[in-house]
Amino acid sequence: MATIDSKAVIDAIIAGNGYSAPSWEAEGEPPAIKIVEYTNGWGKTTWGVVFANEGPIYQSRYEEATEYVRNPRVIWTRRVNGPTDTSQ
Repeated sequence: MATIDSKAVIDAIIAGNGYSAPSWEAEGEPPAIKIVEYTNGWGKTTWGVVFANEGPIYQSRYEEATEYVRNPRVIWTRRVNGPTDTSQ
């Protein structure tokens, strides 16, 4: 799992269907499977990225509100047939 504060990186992961660069897939890196947008404890928009090789306990970590994860919402999930944008 990764915490990312760059919208450009998030956009690249979504556009790449879970990979932010073609080399990730070529090197056998696991794809991102979910992106959760939230406001962090300092008031900044941040994204939690969950990867395919992470266990169930980590796959829902960013979805639970805490003092450091406020107003979480899943904005994207990876599907076998391609990306699904849930931000609408």
